[in-house]
Amino acid sequence: MCNEYQLRLKFDPTVIRHEKLPIRWADPVSNRPLDQPFRPTDRAPMLRPIDPADVAAGLEAVERRWWLVPWFHKGRVADWKAMCTNARLETLDTTAAFREPYTRRRALIPLTSFIEYDAPPGWKKGDLKRRWEVSWSPKGEADRVRYFAGLWDRARPADHEGPLESFTIVTGPPGRVFSEPRPDTGRPLHTRQARVLTLEEGLEWLRLDGPGKAMLEEPETAGGFTLSERPRELDAVEA
Repeated sequence: MCNEYQLRLKFDPTVIRHEKLPIRWADPVSNRPLDQPFRPTDRAPMLRPIDPADVAAGLEAVERRWWLVPWFHKGRVADWKAMCTNARLETLDTTAAFREPYTRRRALIPLTSFIEYDAPPGWKKGDLKRRWEVSWSPKGEADRVRYFAGLWDRARPADHEGPLESFTIVTGPPGRVFSEPRPDTGRPLHTRQARVLTLEEGLEWLRLDGPGKAMLEEPETAGGFTLSERPRELDAVEA
């Protein structure tokens, strides 16, 4: 599961680029503070193919709602209650909300780290949980940004002016950092883990004629993850 993540670099052509692949910037560069985490229903950066059938034609950079509302939802936005911030890897091609996007509308969601929570020793209901930042050791400047495997969709809710485009992040069974028992609690950090890709891996994910969900079976990103405690006061987290 992933319901909070960071992008501590500007989402602009100086940071998000590829030597051979053109990227078209469809939305203005956001002035969102770089230390402010993204949370469900926030507008967040997304890359998607200009032509889904031909990734080599280039990518489009946009900002869209995090929490997918599927194409078939016709009621108000708030009436879509299903928690579609994450999509289960195992059922991408069978779940009603994700089947169509998986077949036609894949995306990459840029990040520099993501956040998970666990209950520290002595935790009681109502106490704040412990906050962990999950990151990696970059292999060069461009590798400071990696990408969630994502899906996007376009709905036309009754209370929304024009179409609503939104995305979800793919999660699957956890890798070592998540599944090993924590030394102080004896419990794993989490039973699900977001799929994080390098840009080159991400371009393979976007290919509709490529390996698709099969390439996301491996839970660890290139070089593995690192885990560090990140107290709330270090980030601009809303109360």
